[in-house]
Amino acid sequence: MNSTSEVQGVVREGPPPMDSTHSLMSTPIDMSETSLQKVILKALDASVDAFYLVDRTRMKIIHANDAACRMQGLTREQLIERGPTGALALSKSELEQTYDAIIATGRPAKPLEILRPRPDGPPAWLELRRHPVQIGEHWVIVTVVRDVTQAKQAQNRITYLNRVYAMLSGINTLIVRVRTRTELFDSACQIAASDGDFPMAMIAMVDRNLMKIVPVASVGMPADILRGLKERFASDEARPVGPAQGQTMAERAVSEKRAIVNNDIKHNPSAIYAKRHIEAGIRAMAMLPIAVGGEAVGVLALYAREVDFFHEDELKLLSQLTHDIGFALDHLDQQERLEYLACYDALTGLANRSLFLNRVAQYMRSAATGQHRMALYVIDVERFKNINDSLGQNVGDSLLRQIAQWLSRNAGDVNLLARIGPDQFALLQPVVQESESLVDLLEARLSQFSHHAFRLNDTVLRISAKAGVAVFPSDGTDADTLFKHAEAALKKAKLSGDRFLFYNPSMTRHVATQVTLESQLRQAIDNEEFVLHYQPKISLTTGKVTGAEALIRWNEPGVGLVAPAHFIPVLEETGLIQHVGSWALRQVIADYLRWRATGFEAVRIALNVSPLQLRHKDFIAEVQQVIAIDSAAAGGLELEITENVLMEDVKRSIASLQAVRDMGVRIAIDDFGTGFSSLAYLAKLPVDTLKIDRSFVVGMADAAQELALVSTIVNLAHALKLSVVAEGVETQEQSRLLRLLGCDEMQGFLVSKAVPIDSFEATYLQRLV
Repeated sequence: MNSTSEVQGVVREGPPPMDSTHSLMSTPIDMSETSLQKVILKALDASVDAFYLVDRTRMKIIHANDAACRMQGLTREQLIERGPTGALALSKSELEQTYDAIIATGRPAKPLEILRPRPDGPPAWLELRRHPVQIGEHWVIVTVVRDVTQAKQAQNRITYLNRVYAMLSGINTLIVRVRTRTELFDSACQIAASDGDFPMAMIAMVDRNLMKIVPVASVGMPADILRGLKERFASDEARPVGPAQGQTMAERAVSEKRAIVNNDIKHNPSAIYAKRHIEAGIRAMAMLPIAVGGEAVGVLALYAREVDFFHEDELKLLSQLTHDIGFALDHLDQQERLEYLACYDALTGLANRSLFLNRVAQYMRSAATGQHRMALYVIDVERFKNINDSLGQNVGDSLLRQIAQWLSRNAGDVNLLARIGPDQFALLQPVVQESESLVDLLEARLSQFSHHAFRLNDTVLRISAKAGVAVFPSDGTDADTLFKHAEAALKKAKLSGDRFLFYNPSMTRHVATQVTLESQLRQAIDNEEFVLHYQPKISLTTGKVTGAEALIRWNEPGVGLVAPAHFIPVLEETGLIQHVGSWALRQVIADYLRWRATGFEAVRIALNVSPLQLRHKDFIAEVQQVIAIDSAAAGGLELEITENVLMEDVKRSIASLQAVRDMGVRIAIDDFGTGFSSLAYLAKLPVDTLKIDRSFVVGMADAAQELALVSTIVNLAHALKLSVVAEGVETQEQSRLLRLLGCDEMQGFLVSKAVPIDSFEATYLQRLV
């Protein structure tokens, strides 16, 4: 009897007829090959999951599909010969107990995860699902085995990153209040243990007199290990400065000014006291240099229980962490504390307005002597009040400190910076060359700023800034005048919606133009001049239209369609977007219901929700009211919310979106990858779809890093059971790559730009009647 002829008879549902001894039939299942059997076996072989059919009576495998053979690197005959205990790496008694239990109940066993070796690589995590099936008077156990290794690894990475995020947040909070080096070192180690969940942590500093490393603080380290490290660092063999043979990991981190990592101490016992570390439960360790003024002055040592803990993403965050410790050290070393408090901003460590004006006056004298120009920038952080109010003052303070650090790095000299208001900074450019374009410089710097990820507790934010610029000597010949003119330019930029403005008397006319535009927009609302255009979404699998995105257009009488970039920012700044957004929501539902009523194959419509709408106290009630007009309305609506908006107030966003989703409305994260956020929150957010920002799609065909990012987003979304839409698809090559990566849908100019509703209906909607 072969493996393809042992599964026949009548399949019965429900628990088996059993006597008091729970006996099973002892005769083998006899079945001739039938057409149906062949179909079933072929279907099993087509599955990517491994299937094993086990005759409970004889505890024998009667069929294993192709996936099972591939998974174990064995032939079907070899698997059958091994039997279920050998194939599934479980004991016979365990299998028998499980089989009998599920036969008795007639219900599948709970999924079981096991770690087992595989022939061509590292061990794999397998998920086993077992179902009882009665054939005739006999029972067959259908075991489905799925490789969940990648999902487990992805979850581990998320967990590891969140631990480091928590530690970074704790350090950021610490350096605001710390007053002594001892407090800084001890508290940093405590945060590594409490927030970062590292079982051991140590900070060691370089004694410049002895040119050796000295441990100064630690948590969780066994006394013998700490004593041995101190003795080793104090010995004549210690060589913390300059490349040398036989250095410890800590000494290398200091001399090479880079992180030194051992991700598997057991199989790479290069660390000193490796055996003792393993006995203490340590499996990976990293030495991270602490630098002040570009010089490595110490090392932060972190020890993890997990093998393969420290990877590029974790090390980037930890590098920022040690940078913050170095930043704190630099300021703790200030000798004149009273002068510091009188002249510096205590929160960010930057100069205050008074000290900055003194410096501006000094640089102005140098500029006058050298007969060159000088530029003064006043910078305003956008939406800071909302962030501070929604996430709390501690988070707001942390953000300001990180902004100050970013500005310091990009300015090159912290003496050229100041914090001059709650959310405003000033920057001085002492020398402006005649050939230098300040416009290009500002465009580049503000773009870099808006793309930088600021990490705050469990939140990652990308924020924007506006700037006003005044240039010496044309815009002022004394510090106060130059400063006031730069502030005036900033105020006009905030009113106008421009990212930056140079001081110029003609700015008054510019502001007047913006006021006129606001008046026109109010009139446009009253006269119903706004329209919706629709851009189709296409399935990358079938090529069929699966949805549409509604985009607001202004059809100004006598002018025609006005570019969104011209009026959307003014709608948002003035709050008029609330009225226009409400109108768009009602119009989308009306269009969808009309499609259904007139016999079109209606597709779901996606609509962007502005930050002002989402934060409004009546947002949920408004959505509920709009969809209440028809029971089918909710099924035709998907709300798109940008990543940054979601993370401004995570808890409130989760509550609001869950309430909307409970109504049957789908939720999409728009511009995914350009903001955000802790990965842990992504799993908690009640969303259905991720939309990959077009900036990743555009560079995907030419840059391996962009392609890897898109692939990562797709895999992450699918792991969380979310669908993925790629925006801004413009070429066949982009479409082909997205299809290979498993992306679900796309939209962009390759398919169509956004078109009026009648064109969309005629081109993309099919009539059902």
